[in-house]
Amino acid sequence: MKLFINAHNLRFGGGRTVGFNIINYYASHPEVSSLVVAVPEGCGYERFAGHGKVKLVVFNRLFNRSLFKIVSNYLVLPVQLAVSRPDYILSLGNVAIPTGRAQFLLVHQPYLAYPESAVWKRIREDDPPFYRYITNMLRLIKANLRYVSVLGVQTEAMKKRLSRLYRIPEQRIVVIPNAVSFTSVSVDSDSERRADEQDIRLLFLSKYYPHKNFEILYEVGKVIIAKQLPLRITVTIDKTENDGSRRFLERIEELGLASVIVNQGNVPLEDIPAVYGQHDGLLLPTFLESFSGTYIEAMHFGRPIFTSNMDFAREVCKDAAYYFDPDNPEDITSVIIEAFNDPQKMKNKVIRGKELMQQAKTWDDIGKFIDTSILKIAK
Repeated sequence: MKLFINAHNLRFGGGRTVGFNIINYYASHPEVSSLVVAVPEGCGYERFAGHGKVKLVVFNRLFNRSLFKIVSNYLVLPVQLAVSRPDYILSLGNVAIPTGRAQFLLVHQPYLAYPESAVWKRIREDDPPFYRYITNMLRLIKANLRYVSVLGVQTEAMKKRLSRLYRIPEQRIVVIPNAVSFTSVSVDSDSERRADEQDIRLLFLSKYYPHKNFEILYEVGKVIIAKQLPLRITVTIDKTENDGSRRFLERIEELGLASVIVNQGNVPLEDIPAVYGQHDGLLLPTFLESFSGTYIEAMHFGRPIFTSNMDFAREVCKDAAYYFDPDNPEDITSVIIEAFNDPQKMKNKVIRGKELMQQAKTWDDIGKFIDTSILKIAK
């Protein structure tokens, strides 16, 4: 079997993790004789270059720009398909390649499924360049849906939304399970905590994206200070990520919140287990998610989860998380403080998260799922 994997849009975060693991699975697949992979430059995919079966097509950083995405999608990638003549195409980065060949598309762009979200008003008013970028990206995604044989999403909520919004029959949409990438690593509940540490320390593990709702931390921080709550929140962003990250960090300083909203900077993948070990729980006040592997990471590492009362969060976390209104800083802080005042209930939720993790798939399971539930359908 000759396979073409399009991962050139998967540059960071959970998308890149998905790309790494699926490429790794098919690089060792006994039925794959040839594997051509489109990847972005400088994002770690070079690790696959030495594999005899794998040919990398590396896209320069220029192709991250909107105009060059059009060039890559409508010119460069179709030419690569014509040369490699694959039996199947796995497109993992939201945008299908214009082709008549059998093609699976994984969609993890949550803006596509939540047109009613409050985040739209925020980005339209506060970040016009990003608003233009995301609306143009959605146009590209929608225009190319007609080239898709099978569409993949990561939650039932996303499946129902896309089917309804874009009139795609549900039988053409499959829910791809996700997996934690640290199954061989565990963290003792108090492994990295100082004995004299009294404050509750929550980890907001994410790069800066508007839909993650970082801005609610301005008001959350004010509540923490005004009520003298024993709560500290760690964010993991860098000023150089984008204009939004710069504005957020500067605003935290201007408001005098740096003592309660602490920035640790971007966390390398290999350091994630240690960072969980230094915190008491996960905070994710997000407006939109296609899945968020952060939830299952927190379950794996035995940390309580505090997140938005949204359909995607409840589907993934079920009764293993605490839920709040992501627009209400008083609700966010009260949910957190009340949770830590009831350690037995918290212990039960952590245990429940571990149970959910025991039911979770491995990346090998996910590869086999693609083999049987997608590639055979796409024939």
